[in-house]
Amino acid sequence: MSYIKAVLPLKDYRLLMEMESGSVVVVDLSDKLKTMKYVELTDQTLFKTVGTDGDYVIWGGGRLKLTVNELMEVILLG
Repeated sequence: MSYIKAVLPLKDYRLLMEMESGSVVVVDLSDKLKTMKYVELTDQTLFKTVGTDGDYVIWGGGRLKLTVNELMEVILLG
């Protein structure tokens, strides 16, 4: 079962995720860019390659993959 319908990069290291349920979520990754897990995304060229396979948010053709749950933690835990 896929959860993510579409994902678009926004300015200031934010992502717009359209979910299969019809919900739209904006994830602000700017505060996470200093952490080891997210540091690669400081490269704007890589950040803009964002896509989804329905289950993961993917950058660089699979170079970095995050689950919906990981991104929801960013929203909830800041």
